[in-house]
Amino acid sequence: MRFSDTTLGAIFLLAGISLAWYSFNLPAIPGQNYGAATFPLFIATGLVGCSVRLLYTGIRQGSEPLVFLSDQFRSPRRLAGVATTLLLILFYIFFVQVLGFIPTAIIITLVMFLILKVHPAKAVILAILAALLCDFIFRTMLLVPLPFGIVPRLPW
Repeated sequence: MRFSDTTLGAIFLLAGISLAWYSFNLPAIPGQNYGAATFPLFIATGLVGCSVRLLYTGIRQGSEPLVFLSDQFRSPRRLAGVATTLLLILFYIFFVQVLGFIPTAIIITLVMFLILKVHPAKAVILAILAALLCDFIFRTMLLVPLPFGIVPRLPW
């Protein structure tokens, strides 16, 4: 399935406006010149800017249908990849509190690597390193409280 530039531009424009509107409800950080809304506002600005560009090119091209099916959409392997991605998102939502961030991230990343036909040994190593790196960055640098689950507290 493919979307025209006009359709994608309209979707991203709505997403950018919604994100900007929601970010104004985020609380300020005491003692800081910027608050929790700063980063979402930057993202919203980028979304709106890109969507305006997509709308412009889509309207200039004109006669392209808003949504159309491509030959790739009929491939069972690609449909299975999309379905697996959606199932992995649900897996994260339902199991991250029980298992913890690191095991959940390892499982999700490993499955995605295997779908993309990465060599299994390489996929295991990269999945573990990626999960640990993401945990380190989000937990220590960005101060995001990630669930520990079955994993003991790490030194960082």
